[in-house]
Amino acid sequence: MFPSPEQLGQGTVEPSLMVLAVYAVFFLLLLIAVATFLAVISLPLFFGAMGLMELSLRGFQNSPDPIGKYAKLASLVFRSLRRNLLRTALTYIALFVLTFMLTLIYSTLTTIQTLMTDKEGAQMTLVTEKFGIPSMLPPGYLSQIKGIMKEKMSSQNRLQDVDKNVMTWSFIGGTLNLEKRTPENNLVMFALDPDAVANEMMGEQGLKREEVGDKEWQDLLAVLEIVKQDKRNVVIGQDRLNTIGKKVGDEITFYAMNYVDIKFECKIVGAFPVGSRVDQVGAIQYAYLDSKLSEYQREKGKPHPLADRCVNLIWVRMPNKAAFQELAAIVNNPSTFASPAVKMETFSAAIGSFLEPLKDILWGLKYIIMPAIVVIMCLVIGITITIGVRERWSEMAVMKVLGFQPWQIMSMIVSEAMLIGTFGGMLSTWAVYFLPKIARAITHSMGKRIAFIENFKSPDEILYYGPMLGITVGILGSLLPAWNARKVKVSEVFSKVA
Repeated sequence: MFPSPEQLGQGTVEPSLMVLAVYAVFFLLLLIAVATFLAVISLPLFFGAMGLMELSLRGFQNSPDPIGKYAKLASLVFRSLRRNLLRTALTYIALFVLTFMLTLIYSTLTTIQTLMTDKEGAQMTLVTEKFGIPSMLPPGYLSQIKGIMKEKMSSQNRLQDVDKNVMTWSFIGGTLNLEKRTPENNLVMFALDPDAVANEMMGEQGLKREEVGDKEWQDLLAVLEIVKQDKRNVVIGQDRLNTIGKKVGDEITFYAMNYVDIKFECKIVGAFPVGSRVDQVGAIQYAYLDSKLSEYQREKGKPHPLADRCVNLIWVRMPNKAAFQELAAIVNNPSTFASPAVKMETFSAAIGSFLEPLKDILWGLKYIIMPAIVVIMCLVIGITITIGVRERWSEMAVMKVLGFQPWQIMSMIVSEAMLIGTFGGMLSTWAVYFLPKIARAITHSMGKRIAFIENFKSPDEILYYGPMLGITVGILGSLLPAWNARKVKVSEVFSKVA
């Protein structure tokens, strides 16, 4: 779906597995450090909440039984957690970090799954070369697809305005300095029709009114009107402008590497909204690319090698799934487009194809890493509670002598684990869910957008999955030590003391 390094003229990039592993480990350590920092600064909230709960219980201790009896039993739970504050704090931090990592993985997998799921209603679809990577199509295919949509589709699925629902992409990879090519002066341009952006055909890339806001959308429409005044006018993402050291109003010479012997004299007239998914690229009019290809033919006396294969993607917005299926059946027929053959698929299906090489990694995250984190959380709880039970072995024998039932001792120990697990799970998932929202609100109030913060969204269900996970882990991890404490024999304990 996207251009390869060869197509963009950047050369073959094949980082070794060792380099990738180093980057992955560094990123993982960074995440753990962030999670640990958040856990530490949330400790006062954790202990403060437990203190308030304990104070509220004191008001019920003098109530008639069974309320008074259970309030006194519950107060013993909080007293046990306060017995060794360091161990309680370390257990909470460990559970916070593990739940934080688990929530991030879940949010990432959910986002990917959402992208790969076909949506109801309007369908964004892609027409690409069937057997070629990268996709390279003749420009005439666009008019053929429009003709099919206008003439061959049934009346109930036919679009009223075909031109507003079709867009082409042509990728141009190049540099601002032929003598010294560096990552800082490289640039990728999309050659397209400015009206396609105004018609929200690039909504999947974050360029739509709903996502950027009314004011920035109006600003973008004003920039597009300027772009249409001169085919040399271009728009570049703000992040990329910062990288190449340019600003709006500057003029640049852009040397295409995949379109050999072609250069573009451009003027930067605007920047894409920060936070959109095109913040690292630029956009140029397809008409400018077409004129450069014609100029090449006049000067060289022959067509450019890519003149008849200069369209990489054709986007088509269909009103519903039925309309897409009808058009796809015609387009995918080998007799319709033969040289080269094409395939038409939904954007979600294209994302699935793009992520196909990573399916084993995603499967491992879902079915190996996530369960492993849950098991580690249970072990953390189990070890902590076991240590606490062994320290209070004699105390539990005394409790039995005083009339405490085995189930009361067992429930008290399980409650300790559940309290730590609930707060650890709840506060960590709150951090993952609310911190990006707070950061977005702050950056928006400052009139800025940060791409990573804008695009990172956690599903709503983690708000209750976190506490539920903490409760479940607390119960599972403390069952064995609680069962052992339930079976404590008073005679054996006091004989050892004697």
